[in-house]
Amino acid sequence: MICDLMGRYASDNEAEGKSPKTIIWYNDLLKQYCRYLEDSAITTDVSAINRDQAKAYMLYLHNRTRCPRHSNPPAPTQPPLSPKTIQCHIRCLKAFSTWAFEERYTSENRLEHLKLPKAPSVVIEPLTQAEIQKLISSIDKHSPTGIRNHAILVTMLDTGLRVAEVSSITLANLNLADGYVKVMGKGSKERIVPMGAYVCKVLWSYIDKTRPRPVVPDQNYLFLSPAGDPVSTNTLKLMFTRLAKTSGIKRLHAHLCRHTFATNYLLAGGDIYSLKEILGHSTLEMVVHYLHFTNQQVTTLQHRFSPMDRLYDDAPNRTVNSGKAPAGDNRLPPARLSRQVLPSLHKQSK
Repeated sequence: MICDLMGRYASDNEAEGKSPKTIIWYNDLLKQYCRYLEDSAITTDVSAINRDQAKAYMLYLHNRTRCPRHSNPPAPTQPPLSPKTIQCHIRCLKAFSTWAFEERYTSENRLEHLKLPKAPSVVIEPLTQAEIQKLISSIDKHSPTGIRNHAILVTMLDTGLRVAEVSSITLANLNLADGYVKVMGKGSKERIVPMGAYVCKVLWSYIDKTRPRPVVPDQNYLFLSPAGDPVSTNTLKLMFTRLAKTSGIKRLHAHLCRHTFATNYLLAGGDIYSLKEILGHSTLEMVVHYLHFTNQQVTTLQHRFSPMDRLYDDAPNRTVNSGKAPAGDNRLPPARLSRQVLPSLHKQSK
């Protein structure tokens, strides 16, 4: 039975170095699949997995709401599953089918050629220069907690680190003299991430003047609570939730800092290969989607600084000037693209 193999599957994933979060996620999706089979009076024997069954499950997910059971209000009023969520469910099934075949629980990998359902590729707009300045100014940098939160914010904007990576930074892995931090990313992959001069200065100040004494001396985590405990990922997410309210930037969430760093890195002239290493991705596929937004930015800049429009300034509805952006436009002209990565921070670091 599929449910009987879930413990073995989780153990093998753990042995392969997958993160606890990934293992729990796989386990939860497989539980939902088993529940579907039981409710549909379909055998849960692993040998019965096939493409037709998986496609039927796919259709079920398309018609399912987010909270089909124990929902309040009742399930019909709940929103449907997103295409990305449905894709994740099927991706999990394919991974389990591959594992079952490799472990000889099935005679063949029956879902090997099953195509994943399509999910729209959404371009996430990064934080603008004005939004970054607004976020920084909304933090009370006179309180110990505010000083810590400011240090966390600028670190994430300048490095693209994940929330879990930020919470796990230790003083031993932080090299402010040379401007880098060593972190353990997904899949237990360690990498070196560079840091700008301004962020190094902020962290020096936080460590020297504000950082509390840790409760456990041997666990020298960088970011601590006022009581001296390491900050958790939930604490960081809650920090960004509160920051979204105080700053008025409602779309803010912790992962948006990572998107902002990646996009600004490319706009400043960085290449996708070095960006892949900095972000800790194993393939370029995860990095290429950041190019979509930068391409839009370049197109917009070309419209504003088109050579022919500058020569013949009678082009309708165009602002043609000496390189200054129109009022209220937060994008930077080409001559200043090298300062696109946190421009306000660079100014302060001088």
